[in-house]
Amino acid sequence: MDAARNFRVIIGGGGISGLTLANALEKAGIDYVLLEARDIIAPQVGASIGIFANGARILDQLGCFERIEKSGICDLKISTSRHGNGKEFHSSDGVSLMQKR
Repeated sequence: MDAARNFRVIIGGGGISGLTLANALEKAGIDYVLLEARDIIAPQVGASIGIFANGARILDQLGCFERIEKSGICDLKISTSRHGNGKEFHSSDGVSLMQKR
């Protein structure tokens, strides 16, 4: 490692931004540590990780989006929002309508 790269990047959080940065640093051969409050990345509780068009464009430029798209996890048809107690307060099929256009 040359003097210009003799450092370690600290990434705070394993959300979409932190994971994208970790991926870019990995590809560039730059040392980093990713700090996440939970034991696993993207647990099946709480908030979700969402990818909007502008984020998808950046992920595509980094060479990541095609693999995400092929995995099928982006095949969202209905978006549902719930309160902390699990009770639904909003549901929309707007995503599937946009995909049909």
